[in-house]
This record gives sequence, C-alpha cells and structure tokens, in this order.
Amino acid sequence: MTIFFFAIKRALRDKFTLAILTLFPILLLLAPPFWGEETTMGFSMFGMVIMFVAFILVRTIMTDRVSGTVTRIFAAPVSTLKYLSQNLLAYLVIIMAQILLVLTIGSQIYGWGLELYLMLVVCYTVFAGASIGFSLAWNSVFKSKELSDAIFSIVISLMGILGGVFVPLELLPDLIRKMGMIFPIYWFSNAISIITYHGDFRSFWLSIGIMLMFIIAFLLYGSKRRIE
Repeated sequence: MTIFFFAIKRALRDKFTLAILTLFPILLLLAPPFWGEETTMGFSMFGMVIMFVAFILVRTIMTDRVSGTVTRIFAAPVSTLKYLSQNLLAYLVIIMAQILLVLTIGSQIYGWGLELYLMLVVCYTVFAGASIGFSLAWNSVFKSKELSDAIFSIVISLMGILGGVFVPLELLPDLIRKMGMIFPIYWFSNAISIITYHGDFRSFWLSIGIMLMFIIAFLLYGSKRRIE
C-alpha cells in the first residue's frame, strides 16, 4: 500500500487542495439560506465541491503522466492496476473524510436526523466515486493539463446547470432534464431531492444504481487508456 499512503500524503501537502477539502464546504455550511427546508441548494452545491476535489486529486495522475514520473514508477515492479487502484482508493478515502466532516458539522448546526445523515453518506459516497471515475476518464482524453483544466471548468458549469444544481430539477424544462440525464450529477441531484423532500425511495435507489453504472463505465474507459 505504498502508493496509497503516498497519494494521501501528496494530496494533503497541497494547500489549495486542503482549502477546498475543508474551508470551502465549511463556509458553505455557514450560509443558512442554502440549507433551509425549502431548498436543496446547499446539498447540491456541496456535490459540486466534491466534483472539483475529485478532479484536482485525480489530476495528479495526469501530472505523473506528462512529467514522465509514471514511466519511472513502471520501471519498478508496479502494474497499471496497482498504480491506479491505490491512487483512486486514496482519493476516495480523502473525499469520504471530507463528507463525514461536513455532514457531522451540518448535523450539529441544522439538526439533521440519523436517517437523513446515513442516506446523505450513501448518496455523497457513491457520487464521489462517480466524480473520481469521471475525472479519470476526462484526464485520459487530454495530453495538456492546461487545456484539460480550462475545458473542465466550462463543462462542470454546464453539468451543474443541466443537472439541477442551480435550479431544482422539477423547475427545469423537460428537454433540459432529458439532456441532464446523461450526466451523473443529474442523478445525484435527483437522489438529494428525494432525500430532502421525502420522495419515493425506490427512485432514490434507482439514482444510486445509475451512478454506480456511471462509475463502472468511467473507470473502464479511463483505465483502458494508456497512462504511460
């Protein structure tokens, strides 16, 4: 598990990553209008934070690729599967720690019950996996970090609009909703909406299942691309 522990230390050494992991979501928690009974904005915005964190963490794999570090790593008896699995597991552990920290503090501030807390943990954890898988697939497409970063900022904003982060899904036109369904963030927003408004829990688990399928598809695509 050498790569796993190194990936965690490497991520936590970066001050910008630490700020997004801790400072941003805590500042978001301290904005009560986002967490009222009539809105899911705070929960959805935290999902966007998770997507940014996943992208920044997974970007280190691209950094290794473009800097030639990964070539030196593979000179040792390290397989691609071992390199990717330990890095991705480390990123998931870091994001899960962030999720538990935010939900625990949020529960103390806004009085969320145990059932809501546990369902949010499930929803955010699966979405974190989808975000990591998406970031891996995304970075595997580009050879330039600068180009990848620039386009990702635009794409994630578009995904947020189509996925119901900024406007509740039920207020979006049908065409926009159908377009949003091709992104995991739509199903994340749908699950969050069901949790907070006590909707049909079969739809909640359907959204979770679809996000799991996104994880498999993204990981298969991202890991099959050459990273040397």
